[in-house]
Amino acid sequence: MKRTELRRKTPLQARSPIKRRTKRKASTDTRWRSEAYLAWIRSLSCCRCGGSGGDPHHVIGLHWGLSGGGLTAPDNYAMPLCRECHRLVHADADEQRYQPNWLRWTIARGVKDFEGQVRTELVRAWEFIDEREAA
Repeated sequence: MKRTELRRKTPLQARSPIKRRTKRKASTDTRWRSEAYLAWIRSLSCCRCGGSGGDPHHVIGLHWGLSGGGLTAPDNYAMPLCRECHRLVHADADEQRYQPNWLRWTIARGVKDFEGQVRTELVRAWEFIDEREAA
């Protein structure tokens, strides 16, 4: 038995025109960023193994509300990790529990080396870490 081809009597039409985005929205990210601070972190040794080549790692997985959902924590919550350690911390949740100690290690050195706004932000981060761990 031969089947006949199905044909529409009227063409499909969109109910509303397709909206194309031409301009990107301005960033609403208000978290603290400092390229100078990240460059300084890159100059440090890894805070996990002591190896060279510190790669800035922003804190993850601590349920502090600093990151998640495609967001990166502020730069004052960054620490130096070599590439291997960086990969390991992202892969292993047990390794993530050491981040507060690594952050304190990094911030203690940063407070000695920086003045002004960078130092203020580092002190603020240290106080935040103490507050969260006390809770």
